Amino acid sequence: MARDLGVHHEALRNWIRQDEADRGERDDRLTTAEKEELAALRKENAELRRSCEILKAASVESTGQRNRASSLSAGVSKSRVCRGRVFNRRAMASRSSWVR
Repeated sequence: MARDLGVHHEALRNWIRQDEADRGERDDRLTTAEKEELAALRKENAELRRSCEILKAASVESTGQRNRASSLSAGVSKSRVCRGRVFNRRAMASRSSWVR
C-alpha cells in the first residue's frame, strides 16, 4: 500500500499510528491536538524564560545602582514593609506595632 501511495513504509506506519492515537485507540502516543498544545506551551515557556532573563538583568543593574547609593548613606537603618506599613528596626522589635 505504501508503494501505491509513493511513500516509505515507515511513514505510512507512523501515519496509521498517529491516526489511531487521535481516535483514542492508542495510549502510547500523544494525539495531534496534544502535540500542538505541547509545542505552543514550549514556545510560551521559551518566551517567558527570555522575559525573565531580561527582567533579571534589569534587576541586577538597578540593584547595583541602589547598592552604590545606599553605601553612600552608610549607618542609616533600612526600614521594612509589612502589610503595607513601613517599620524601622525599633518598631519591628515592638510587638504592639504589628497590631492594627
